[in-house]
Amino acid sequence: MTTTLKQRRRANLRRVLKPRHITFVGGGHLERVIGLCRDNGFEGRMSVINPRHDEIAGVPCVPSADALDDAPDAAFVAMSNQRTLEAVTALSERGAGGVVCHATGFGELGGEGLKAQNTLAEAAGDMALIGPNCMGLINAFDNAAMWGEYTPSEPIDENGVALISQSGAFLYGVLGGERAFPLGYAVSVGNQAVIDTADVLDAVLEDPRVRSVGIYAEGLADGAALSEALAKAMAQNIPVVLLRGGGTTASAERSLSHTGNLAVPNDFWDALIRRFCLIQVHSPKQLVETTKLLAVCCVPRGNRVVVATYSGAAGTLLADQAPERGLALPPIPENAVRELTPALEDYVTISNPFDINLPWRTDRKVSLDDPESIAWCIETASRGIADSFVFMLDIPRRSTGGDLPWLPTIDALLLLKDWIDMPVIASPLIPEGLEPHLRQKLLDGGVAPLTGFTECLDALGAAVAYGATRKAITEPGSPIHPITAPRGNRALDEHEGKTLMAAHGLPVAGSWAGPVDQAAEAAEAIGFPVVLKVLSTTLLHKSKVGGVCLNLTGRDAVDEAIAAMRRHLEHHAPGHGLERVLVEPMTQDPVAEVIIGLKRHPELGLALVIGLGGVDVEEARQYGLVLLPASDREVSAVVEGLGLDLTVNATANLLDAIRAVERFALAHADTVQELDINPVLLSRDDSVVAVDALVVLGETEESP
Repeated sequence: MTTTLKQRRRANLRRVLKPRHITFVGGGHLERVIGLCRDNGFEGRMSVINPRHDEIAGVPCVPSADALDDAPDAAFVAMSNQRTLEAVTALSERGAGGVVCHATGFGELGGEGLKAQNTLAEAAGDMALIGPNCMGLINAFDNAAMWGEYTPSEPIDENGVALISQSGAFLYGVLGGERAFPLGYAVSVGNQAVIDTADVLDAVLEDPRVRSVGIYAEGLADGAALSEALAKAMAQNIPVVLLRGGGTTASAERSLSHTGNLAVPNDFWDALIRRFCLIQVHSPKQLVETTKLLAVCCVPRGNRVVVATYSGAAGTLLADQAPERGLALPPIPENAVRELTPALEDYVTISNPFDINLPWRTDRKVSLDDPESIAWCIETASRGIADSFVFMLDIPRRSTGGDLPWLPTIDALLLLKDWIDMPVIASPLIPEGLEPHLRQKLLDGGVAPLTGFTECLDALGAAVAYGATRKAITEPGSPIHPITAPRGNRALDEHEGKTLMAAHGLPVAGSWAGPVDQAAEAAEAIGFPVVLKVLSTTLLHKSKVGGVCLNLTGRDAVDEAIAAMRRHLEHHAPGHGLERVLVEPMTQDPVAEVIIGLKRHPELGLALVIGLGGVDVEEARQYGLVLLPASDREVSAVVEGLGLDLTVNATANLLDAIRAVERFALAHADTVQELDINPVLLSRDDSVVAVDALVVLGETEESP
């Protein structure tokens, strides 16, 4: 069985992520890069390619790739554009596994920069090339670092986070600023000339030490490959947290200049999130805290939370804001209250949130200096009613000595972690309320050290929502297979379009199409009231030019409508004329109007558009996208999101109409350019009928 170039590059990416031999290519800047790799504890072999130096950072230099004793698993190249190309060519010929290209000035510039990037990708051959325009990668599990600056990471053995980012600065900030964060992999993919986010995601999912993945994405290099990797994550129950940019016009332009990647509109992102059960966050800190919680504690079984504090104010804020994140605070059961009451001071109110307010020492069972008694108190209060436990406490800095009374609570949480089978979380009210050494101690003991009131609630709310959504999904989302967009376009008139759609099961009104001078007779045969429309392959939005007349109640009304339509067309579309018309029965008093259509993205393919329809559709802009082929779960979620008050039968009929449009779209995926069924009317008798259709077809690349 032959392997494709992509398969060979992905195989080499495994060598890059877990290298035994790293070579560094460049000059004096490599001092810090090599120093980081050494200080992070890399135990493999390091070499340097530089023809002008004998050694850099204590590592002997060789003049060229040919002079290396063996082919390196990975290389870090930090040179100018042209020299980067020369180095990549030489490393590929030497049989290196892959290369990190740190240099900028490639595809993000467009034009000549993009040409240079394409040449670079070609020169890489079978190598897994990461970048260019990237910071590099760190594997803290195996102590390997090929990173453009000296930003040490903490070693980790298991239960780690893999962060994949188009932005090197984002990962640089995490490495430089975060402490007690279980970072296993940090991979800056940059311009994604060869290796992209999908490739890295697929690779890190093969490492059982990875428990959650965080992605910062501005655009897509390969939508089909990303969908396959996300489906793999779902199948393995590895949650993926997404922070996205480039969804608006302004941010898309910024994204293109940043990494040169094609941006993804917000509605397509939403469809991708819905299909693959991604956890969407809205800030870098949310990404860090949510991935941390999921890696340390896994996914909570439900939304019930017991919270303990040493602060009445914290309890009040929690009671107000936890429900906003979908978190429930169940009351402590009476039997637990009876067990706890004699063990606590009389002034302690036993409730959830639980302001324990302990004395340092007491003749009662529970005191601030006794970790085991604190853990017993919490376990008793949480027994049988909680899916997660959170302790919110701020501890003074150790340099003041004020931390000593509170340290037993840290030990209590570590004990508690071994006593109860649920996530145990510690968080200060203020982000800096727990010093790094305390957070690290908690992390080492399996307690998630989150960093702030809002950050804690947001992360826990996101994890709980993910758990509920994922539990309801029986099958992982199906991968996407984009089809090349057709060339040219050929609009069908409404009658042709409806006939084509009806062949795939879309319910349409019985209608007549023919010469305008026969319209009144046809209307009488159909039965009044009727609708009259101009038939045209050039006037695609008929109502805007007076090409639609509603609720005509007799032959005279039809004749008058034809005369008015002629005048409107002469004014709005001179020379068009009125030769053929469509006559169909008027649907009276619909209870809802819906639009069903299609959109296409170069990397994500076709998507159904389902939204509120009618003449105000552009103003309302209330719709959702579902990637094709669609699951029942995805379609139902979008329909429910429209807020229509429909009966069960009407909902079922609407879903059938949507599926009919999907069947048409899949059957004509390589030729359909544009499709809008607007409106689809839902009547009081639960029936559904499409009363207008805009269908534009093109030709495939193979068409003559």
